[in-house]
Amino acid sequence: MEPTMTKDEALARVEELINDTVAIIEPRPRLDVDPTTLTPYRCIGFVGDDWDGRIYISRAYWLRGIPRDKTKLLEISQKVRRHWQQQGHVIEGISKDGMNIAARSRPDGFILSLSWTAGDVLGIGATSPCIWPHGTPEPSPSSELDVRVAH
Repeated sequence: MEPTMTKDEALARVEELINDTVAIIEPRPRLDVDPTTLTPYRCIGFVGDDWDGRIYISRAYWLRGIPRDKTKLLEISQKVRRHWQQQGHVIEGISKDGMNIAARSRPDGFILSLSWTAGDVLGIGATSPCIWPHGTPEPSPSSELDVRVAH
């Protein structure tokens, strides 16, 4: 299996993508973390597959302290979309009203999202591709036994 970035590297990239985006928003919002995104998630394969140990890292934040006016929120959404495009990210989808945007970072394939949530609050998130926590698969007990027997 191909090596991946580590859990710490993925978290650093998630935070970099979010902070890079938030830096272009005026007034500068305060980030309020969604606590459900603070732990790694298991990558799920096809139905019936056993978990192979890979995870993905995700963070989501509500953007606090920006006007809740829908016109201003739409301006922010448009600015974020342009920023992501200028950074070389691929826009995967935009809602009809333009308030919800899904994108994929280049060159590393992280998922980016900007969403309009209840109470006229924008949310931003980033999610890594599936990774090995330490960058490579953990050796399985049976493979260690095979190596010892072979020597």
